[in-house]
Amino acid sequence: MDQATPTVIEPDDEAEERDRPFNAYRFAASEISRAIVQEAIRRLLNCEARFQLKKNKRRAKDQETFDLTVDAILSDLMHHHLVEYPTDIYVTRSNRVLGAKSRYRPRAYSKMFPYILDLMAKPEMAYIEQDIAAPVEGVSRSTVIRPGSRLLDRIEEHGVQLGDLGEHPHGETIILKRSKDRDDYWDEGGLEEYDDTPETERYRAELEEINQWIADADLRFNPDGLPWPRTQISIHDRRLRRVFTQSRFDSGGRLFGGFWQSLRKHERRQRLWISGERAVELDYGQVGPRILYGMAGHKPPFEDLYDIWGYGLNRPGIKKVMSAMIFASDPLSRFPKDTRPLFSRSYKVGDVVTAIEAKHSLIKDRFHRGLGHDAQFIESEIMVEVLLTLKASGAVALPIHDAVMVPASAVSMTREIMLDTFHRHVHVEGTVTMEG
Repeated sequence: MDQATPTVIEPDDEAEERDRPFNAYRFAASEISRAIVQEAIRRLLNCEARFQLKKNKRRAKDQETFDLTVDAILSDLMHHHLVEYPTDIYVTRSNRVLGAKSRYRPRAYSKMFPYILDLMAKPEMAYIEQDIAAPVEGVSRSTVIRPGSRLLDRIEEHGVQLGDLGEHPHGETIILKRSKDRDDYWDEGGLEEYDDTPETERYRAELEEINQWIADADLRFNPDGLPWPRTQISIHDRRLRRVFTQSRFDSGGRLFGGFWQSLRKHERRQRLWISGERAVELDYGQVGPRILYGMAGHKPPFEDLYDIWGYGLNRPGIKKVMSAMIFASDPLSRFPKDTRPLFSRSYKVGDVVTAIEAKHSLIKDRFHRGLGHDAQFIESEIMVEVLLTLKASGAVALPIHDAVMVPASAVSMTREIMLDTFHRHVHVEGTVTMEG
């Protein structure tokens, strides 16, 4: 992957563990961790001199970037090791990414980044191990890195703990993604540059207010008693990003980030505490189709929009198919990913689509028009307002796309705020359920 783009998917309890992107904003925050980084920098410079890898002395600004990059790599690897992630870290070696001017590029990324990785991976250094992806035309290249033997020794010798590592504020929290090229199988969408407007500045100011509020919140997570495998998190990872899609600032807009979003449902419901109380999850029900009804100017005629006659035992599958119909630009010709097992083998996707359209004749013309991202933007505006309203009301809330985690004592107030906000934005009644 060429860029550490936010992954625009909902957490999946059954999802397999994947390598995670390099966090270029980590840094050594204590004397212990800084000593490890400073020793590494001295060794790397001595290695350059010994093997005559650099002919001229670096300019002060270039040396500052070199030091910052080494710090970020070592700090992220130490953090990754301490939280016992079962996977590795992937980084980019793409000159196109590392050399481009971009609002998204952290300072630790530069054209020297691959050189620094290679230097740190030398047997004489042994600070990292790396697996470099083979060059395949048309495929984004990523390198996988993990702590080397010397770094592992230093972590143990110095007794490094998570408190010895910090994280700089991320450079950009308002993310704009372009659509994937449907004619290019390898295209992953990517990030889009943009000029700030009063609109984007408002989005950023709102999110900064929310991020500061959550950063100061009393959050606790105790994994004791949870079955394995457990999701490994750092409770200090709290910063949210708002991700817009299709190169538009009225498309998508969901909030991503925060350690709680990576937790499995049972983990956050059983072991997450907010303001000294057990956290409770409140979820907007049937949010996509209800917003679609609102966009069409109709009130939903049924209480359960996923209850389709003849498919009473297939409600989870109906939910996924209906969501796909809202996002798709063309009629579905096959079951969406991971949906086929939710229906009997004798069922055909065309019959399911027809049944859904018959049930929802008032919005039949809204399906297969690619309106999912537009509906998602309305949902995201609702969630931002809900969070700011709760902040003003004195209750801490953690967003999970179309749901929030709040202290148990704030459930009644939160439900009222969520329903009122939904109705004002969508002009139809919403539903809010307490999950778990």
